[in-house]
Amino acid sequence: MDREELVWFVLFNGITNCTPKQKLELFERYGSVYSVFEHRKEAEGAVGKRFSIDGTAVDVTEGLKEARRKLEACGERGIALVALPDDRYPVRLKYIYDPPLLLYAKGNVTLLSSQTAAGVVGSRKASNWGVGVAYSVGKELAKQGVTVVSGLALGIDYYAHRGALDGGGNTVAVLGNGIDVVYPKSNTDMYERIGKEGLLVSEFQPAVRPLKHHFPRRNRIISGLSEAVVVVEASKKSGALITARFAADQGREVMAFPGKATSEAYTGNNGLIKDGAHLVETPWDILSILGKDLKYEGEKSTFFCSPIESDILSVIGDEKSDLGEIEKALGRPVGEIVSALMMLELRGVLRQHPGKIFERVESYDG
Repeated sequence: MDREELVWFVLFNGITNCTPKQKLELFERYGSVYSVFEHRKEAEGAVGKRFSIDGTAVDVTEGLKEARRKLEACGERGIALVALPDDRYPVRLKYIYDPPLLLYAKGNVTLLSSQTAAGVVGSRKASNWGVGVAYSVGKELAKQGVTVVSGLALGIDYYAHRGALDGGGNTVAVLGNGIDVVYPKSNTDMYERIGKEGLLVSEFQPAVRPLKHHFPRRNRIISGLSEAVVVVEASKKSGALITARFAADQGREVMAFPGKATSEAYTGNNGLIKDGAHLVETPWDILSILGKDLKYEGEKSTFFCSPIESDILSVIGDEKSDLGEIEKALGRPVGEIVSALMMLELRGVLRQHPGKIFERVESYDG
């Protein structure tokens, strides 16, 4: 695609009073974005409104100037633009009901077309158990070559991304705002890490703020990029259920971890399972449904560890370590470390010796 054609896509993508589906229908009807504007009056009649950006009618001459400035700025900041006709555009996403005409991408753009990808989603206000599951699922899937797709939100999303990267694999974060906007700010570390080691993706123009109605649109892209969507922990009002519904509508597999019948945090999960979602209890269940040909020597671990627990195990390695060494290596409050050590010991993963010296139990292979 030549640069001038891409400029037209930037202009058309920036229109805020047309839905992605309406833009797609106009693009398919006229064959190019340029032709949409060449037949502007007729095209506007087809959607029943004048093209506008935040309430202001589009001036094509000024709009093209601004689009060229945006394109130039993206190039300077290492942001790639992938339009629907581009060979790099992900095939799975192209065939959903309302694919975005243009994607902004920062990082490893080849991840858009990952052969095997799974969405891992859940509550922003997740329990300690939930984030531990998200982290372990992300890590194990990534180790087996599955690209982990999520939304860079607090809670489940954050730890799914982190698990995938800590597992040495790939992850894609789909944003509900401009690709140059970090939201939430507390996730700045993960935003920057994914931009370097994975891929950040957005259909929204640079600088666009994270508005509430953007996130359902983001969720259809998470499922659209994925072969399957895994819901780790979700209440009945969780946005993760929107992603699961999109996945079902798009013909993707839907999976959910079960929770206690009385747990509000898992009402969404249990409801999905009632409606026919796959009940999964380990990363290996997920991989089996994805049809991954696993090459795994030894028994598959079903142990879910939280990020701090995983960090502790990395510090200890094959040698014994005392509490002081672990604290120094992690730089975390000693109370958090002691609590995590206790849980690892109770689960039979670590053994404590006199003098607060710890070692791994040999039978643990995680």
